[in-house]
Amino acid sequence: MDQAQFYYSNGKLLITAEYLVLKGAQALAVPTQFGQSLAVYPNDKETLKWQAYEHDRLWLNLDLSMDEILSPKSVTIPEKAFIAELLNQAIALNFRFCDALHHRVETHLDFNRNWGLGSSSTLINNVAKWAQVDAFDLLARVSQGSGYDIACAQNNTPILFQKTGNKPRIQSCLFSPDFKDQIYFLYLGKKQKSEKEVQRFLAQEKDCKQEIQAVSDLSLQLLESHTASDFDKIVTEHERITSGLLGLPCLKQQAFADFQGSVKSLGAWGGDFAMLRSDWDRKTIQNYFESKSLNTLIPWDNMVIEADFDL
Repeated sequence: MDQAQFYYSNGKLLITAEYLVLKGAQALAVPTQFGQSLAVYPNDKETLKWQAYEHDRLWLNLDLSMDEILSPKSVTIPEKAFIAELLNQAIALNFRFCDALHHRVETHLDFNRNWGLGSSSTLINNVAKWAQVDAFDLLARVSQGSGYDIACAQNNTPILFQKTGNKPRIQSCLFSPDFKDQIYFLYLGKKQKSEKEVQRFLAQEKDCKQEIQAVSDLSLQLLESHTASDFDKIVTEHERITSGLLGLPCLKQQAFADFQGSVKSLGAWGGDFAMLRSDWDRKTIQNYFESKSLNTLIPWDNMVIEADFDL
């Protein structure tokens, strides 16, 4: 009988260059302590059994036939169609993967799948490992994303990421501000559909050369910021540039004007997580956002995987 197989991928947060990373801006991103595992077990049935768990709660229970995997457009259930398409494209990259599909698969997310920390990217990276294909190639077949999330899935340090041609440029870096105990990640309570946001932005076809260069520079400046006041200035400037590009108000201006510190949207604007930096103590910050019915506040040390070696 086959041996069980186990794979794991890190979640992600894009700290800088949201949207513009799609057009080649250099982005700063961090892998998260939250992620997703995929386990493959022997199965004596003709179909692929797929069970997805979130915090050990079963939320998806499917049987996939080989016909559905080979013709994913015939599948009408969205979650099932995505998995079928993912497996179909993995087969396109490695036809021998067909032989591996008579199994039972369990996926385990250790974060809320509405958080936007990479429920799709961690799955893509895990399936790529299972199928023995390149995860960036697999991503390109199922998404228009930049690939920074795949890079985070594969790295245990913060990274500088730049989309360049077929293969991205990825550089491990040390990102551990001296004032990181003042940095938090706030869940805004509105799950954004990243793929739709990507498509919407790319459809605009704007000339963003100046913004790309400016944000690339800010990524490096944020990485090297030594004081909280420098950090806040860089974040504020980044928000101003992105606000002008999207024609949307900055998050702090729109919702948290009286917050003492910096607020930065992460990823698709309007939902998922924001990054905060404040001189306020944690209880004061919690009370402030709880008064606005925002109850998920995660400190830096409970979110970010940092480099554990000298770079």
